[in-house]
Amino acid sequence: MSVLSLERIEGIRSDPARRTQRVSVSAIDRSKPFLPEDQTQLFYTPGYAHLNIEQRRRYNQLFGLRVNEYIMMLERDFVEPVLCALRERAARFGGDSLEQALESMREEEARHYEGFVELNKRCEPGAYEKSDFWFMRLRSYERCTLRIMQVLTPWLPFALWIIIAMEESSIGLATAMLRAGDTELGPIEPNYLAVHREHAKDEARHIHIDVHLVRACLHSFPAGWRAVNAKMFMAFMRDMTAPKASGTGARVVHQLVTEFSDLARYERELIAGLVALRDHAGFQHSVFNRRLNPLAFALYDEEPALANLGHDMKAYERR
Repeated sequence: MSVLSLERIEGIRSDPARRTQRVSVSAIDRSKPFLPEDQTQLFYTPGYAHLNIEQRRRYNQLFGLRVNEYIMMLERDFVEPVLCALRERAARFGGDSLEQALESMREEEARHYEGFVELNKRCEPGAYEKSDFWFMRLRSYERCTLRIMQVLTPWLPFALWIIIAMEESSIGLATAMLRAGDTELGPIEPNYLAVHREHAKDEARHIHIDVHLVRACLHSFPAGWRAVNAKMFMAFMRDMTAPKASGTGARVVHQLVTEFSDLARYERELIAGLVALRDHAGFQHSVFNRRLNPLAFALYDEEPALANLGHDMKAYERR
């Protein structure tokens, strides 16, 4: 695994052209999709055939908003508390350079959040007038679970394995958007493309910081305690890669049906198709795979306690 040194990471960060810059979001072109079709959930279900071009484009846009919210939630409610909780351990086992890299990463993640908020509000000002979230509404038990995880992070930092996979996936999404070209739904909306392209610049450095954090904060534990972290990580991934009838993907479908009442007769079928994606090989490989997540998968390969990860992360094959 080729990992940038902390000195090299800081050198790259000092170049403004290689740091995420704020995008001045202009008027949104609602005639264009926000994502490549294969980056949406319904694309992998039989029910997708019931949608006409207009409905597919609108579903694509709604799911694009949901993707932005997912990144926002990850960076504010997941990454930030985890990194904050690991400052002392990072400094102890990784030194001052790792502690400084971690602090820079936290500052950049906060700016990313604001960039996605601005983009979503330009797309749907009414939906985001009172809240930054339309689809990502965490239930009480989910918030409680996140809080417990954050409190226990100094002893159970398995969240780092999740963070690197998610950040690599955001880079893969930006790359897919850049390569999408003109499709049946049209070319990717320029504002969306610009925001995700800029976001990927910082994330390209962050994933290397993640590797240093894993080695400082997880590898410093004895094998038995890493095995406990591995069990919790695998349970989390099993849940995260299985769309649910009451999940955010289903909320996107409900909103689509609200806007296109003629789809109401297919709503149950569409939701059932989402739930079935937990066993759909094509969908599971679109979320995480070795090409999309090379550093994350290489870290998983290094950990003996993750030898059976493929049972929970369907696209993972042990090397």
